[in-house]
Amino acid sequence: MSIVRAGITGIMAPTLFPTLDHALPVLWERVRDLPIREAHRDFIRICIGPGGGEGVARCLSRGDDWSFTLYVGGMTDWTAHPITIATRPHA
Repeated sequence: MSIVRAGITGIMAPTLFPTLDHALPVLWERVRDLPIREAHRDFIRICIGPGGGEGVARCLSRGDDWSFTLYVGGMTDWTAHPITIATRPHA
């Protein structure tokens, strides 16, 4: 059995969750109202939003980490916030 460590640099400190299903809603709640361009928001929603997560789960099953950089703000005044999700064996 594995635990999940997930965080968003500058937005949410890395946190341990019992499963990916527990981590994804927390991550989505942290980013869903941020000023993100629509196309970028759609991709993030597919990855970590409601009903999403299948691709992340497949990635985690092949390795131990998934990451994506979230760009918050407008075209010229954005900040980068990497989202990282990793699985680790539970002792």
